[in-house]
Amino acid sequence: MSYKADMHVLDLIMNPILHNVNEGILITDTFQNVIFMNESAEKIFNIDSVNVLGKHVDLLKPSLKFYDMISSRELYLQEKEFIKGNEVIIRKGLLEVNPNSFVCYAIFRVIDSFEDDQLNSLLQSPYEGIAVFDDHGRFLWANEVCYKYFKCRSKEDLRENLTSLIPHSNLRNSIEEARPLFGRTISNSGRALDLVYLPIIRSNRTIGVIVKSTFSAFNPGPFDIQREQENGSARYSLDDIAGSNKEIIRLKKLAIKAARTTSTVLITGESGTGKEVFAHSIHNLSSRRKGPFIKVNCAAVPETLLESELFGYAEGAFTGARKEGKPGKFELADNGTIFLDEIADMSMAMQGKVLRILQERELERVGGIRSTRVNVRVVAATNKDLIRLVKEQKFREDLYYRLNVIVLNLPPLRERKDDISILSRVLLRRLNEQLGTSVNTITTEVLSCFRTYNWPGNIRELENILERAINFCEYDTITREHIPEAIQSSVKEPTASSPQHSLERHMQEREKEAIIRALEDSAGNKSQAAKYLKIHRSALYRKMRKHDIHQ
Repeated sequence: MSYKADMHVLDLIMNPILHNVNEGILITDTFQNVIFMNESAEKIFNIDSVNVLGKHVDLLKPSLKFYDMISSRELYLQEKEFIKGNEVIIRKGLLEVNPNSFVCYAIFRVIDSFEDDQLNSLLQSPYEGIAVFDDHGRFLWANEVCYKYFKCRSKEDLRENLTSLIPHSNLRNSIEEARPLFGRTISNSGRALDLVYLPIIRSNRTIGVIVKSTFSAFNPGPFDIQREQENGSARYSLDDIAGSNKEIIRLKKLAIKAARTTSTVLITGESGTGKEVFAHSIHNLSSRRKGPFIKVNCAAVPETLLESELFGYAEGAFTGARKEGKPGKFELADNGTIFLDEIADMSMAMQGKVLRILQERELERVGGIRSTRVNVRVVAATNKDLIRLVKEQKFREDLYYRLNVIVLNLPPLRERKDDISILSRVLLRRLNEQLGTSVNTITTEVLSCFRTYNWPGNIRELENILERAINFCEYDTITREHIPEAIQSSVKEPTASSPQHSLERHMQEREKEAIIRALEDSAGNKSQAAKYLKIHRSALYRKMRKHDIHQ
């Protein structure tokens, strides 16, 4: 088949398609002379097609080896090659257009390009700051959350911030050792950020590093909550809810399902169990994550002010009111989520007004004469028994059923004591950053005390106990003498006949703690955790089932 004939076939069949694709396309005739090269292929090879058309394809490097495909009649091959510094997937094919007359083609795709839609979507996590560096540790790219974390508007500003905050030695270690680094923490504007370094490896070569950053705080402090309300944003995600307890895992899965809808969510549980973190997580997983997240603590606002706080007020509504009026929290949460914490502390009259918004999706400002429509998702929380309050006529039954659509009932800490070791380490890391200390270890004796204590104040009490211990600790380890007597005395003295305190049980507990720590250090990677523990992966799975560990 002649070159001209080949070109004719190409013009009639392929040209309209091949000139309108993003991948690089190259086509040759039976003699491997180039008969087509699109613009994307020109960019990959950094060459003008006029310099190769009609010439042998081996002019290009690396060789595409079409001759081998023709000789063996191999119709399709896929391989990876480095072309002009980029790693490229090459899909090669062979078409027999006439007996012993072939058209060979190659489709090129650069696989480390950050313009790729799928990769870009993955990197735009709603709750993680993600920055990308090349193999020399130079900043390349960051997602929107990263700009928000570091309060930067330009790439140059972010580059300067990251260069000063992220240790270059960590970047170098991750690149040179070609392995992830975990447990690194930096301080940003008084808040702790946990960093994970993930090397980007292509064909056994490290071509860059992804640095993921998340706020390490398990519970926000008063200042953080105030700042969050002013900014109208949610910071926490399901990753901030530590633990492998079966019920917590089930509730996290339920939260993911709840985030897919716009239904009202009711979160119940004792004080200090993490209700607010779940509320943040649902918002950040939902389609409203780019909208505002507004929190109102219904118990903290005086009854006389709560109505104007929630619904706003019109011009001249009362003495001292702003001349232009003021929008309420529901209006500020339009197209987003409003979190009504301690909703059981609302008066019956206020409950009726909230019910109207849930039913009619509209509100009226205090002193106003017209209604305003709002598109708001309501997430409510309470530490009280709403069913009992309904029976006592202290909570409206109709509002209860409006709220009782998706319910997350969070277990108290005494019912998830298997998570105490994990929670203690998470909280200890945050407190060290906050207090400027380096108390990194908790003895097994202290953890045993923690597992027998009843924890009426739940996770919040655990955090307070750890903070107290850090202040009393002279070295880097929290021991029994650093915790209150009430918690120490919760452990019964072992007896010879008590199987609970047998050597075997003690060893089983230590084995479980070691597995949990290995899984944490490897970010849930079972193969890596097995290597840390120096056991086979199948043995790790058996031991995880034995100890009821879910990761």
